[in-house]
Amino acid sequence: MQALKFEKTGSLDGLSLVNLDKPILRPGEALVRVRAAGINGSDAAGILGTLPFVTTPRIPGRDFSGEVVEALDPSGTLSQEWIGAEVWGTGSARGFTSDGSFSQYLTVPIAALSRKPASLDHSKAGSMTLPWLCAWITVDTLANVKEGDNVIIIGTRITQRARGGIGSAAAQLCKDRGARIFGTYSSLAKVTPPSYVTPIELGSKNAIREAIAKAGLQNKIDVLLDCAGYDQPFNDAIFTMTPNGTGRVVVMAVHAKDGQFPINLRTFYTKALTLKGMMSSILGPLEVKEVLDDLAKKIDSGLLEGPKEVNEIDMRNMDDVKGGLQAVLTRASHVRSVIVP
Repeated sequence: MQALKFEKTGSLDGLSLVNLDKPILRPGEALVRVRAAGINGSDAAGILGTLPFVTTPRIPGRDFSGEVVEALDPSGTLSQEWIGAEVWGTGSARGFTSDGSFSQYLTVPIAALSRKPASLDHSKAGSMTLPWLCAWITVDTLANVKEGDNVIIIGTRITQRARGGIGSAAAQLCKDRGARIFGTYSSLAKVTPPSYVTPIELGSKNAIREAIAKAGLQNKIDVLLDCAGYDQPFNDAIFTMTPNGTGRVVVMAVHAKDGQFPINLRTFYTKALTLKGMMSSILGPLEVKEVLDDLAKKIDSGLLEGPKEVNEIDMRNMDDVKGGLQAVLTRASHVRSVIVP
């Protein structure tokens, strides 16, 4: 089989196309023919060495969509139950300490298999699993967004075309829970936000607090979800939050290379806010399956909406592969990319 592999971290140039034997199945595992593998910032960060827990040599990639071609039940006997099933997946140690999805084949525990949404093709399904898992953890597990909550999402990045990132997924999940959503945009010049997001253009230092005050909600924001990681909008947003001790703040990104930015702690402690960090691996494989199963049902029923378009990259074109990895690091596009093995 063909796969993308790096022997050591430090540069995207260390990633190369290689020929390998197909993985050997162990009892209780399925072999999946990968049809699309989403490109995430963590994939590029792992190759570059930014994530210290990544081991080498390694096939990167966390997201996938494909079909089951072989399976062994727990006794080691060939199983036909999942053969031909179209599945999707993400998370766990895949791509970090075990080989990932930038490959023609990968193994998945049968107990963790999740059928992809029937309404999405492999490229669209494979582009969205990690961002949506992160959004689920953020909205459900950490922030516990409830009906009637007022929510600010920094880095919404949701438009009529682009619906694949964490911020856009979080906005849909908040809508599904009955929350009121305010989303920030660097510019609204060429953007048409969906009707359920009140857009805030970050054109001035106090753009967020001014927009929230205009809406009559100063000191009434219940939840802040920061998907971008810049200190100015973060500190502007916490100024608007409720001071009654129930305000929840979740961060999942930081823009600075050293991982630091200043926080107005006086505002933070006088509003008795709670700060949590989102890490996608806090859910185990069976918990991830439950999330993906629920998402698939809601996407197929129309309650949630997958991406409108996806950029497909041929795994054999190394220039395009490296370009896609670089683009996700610099957030150069609102349209997500997948590697097609």
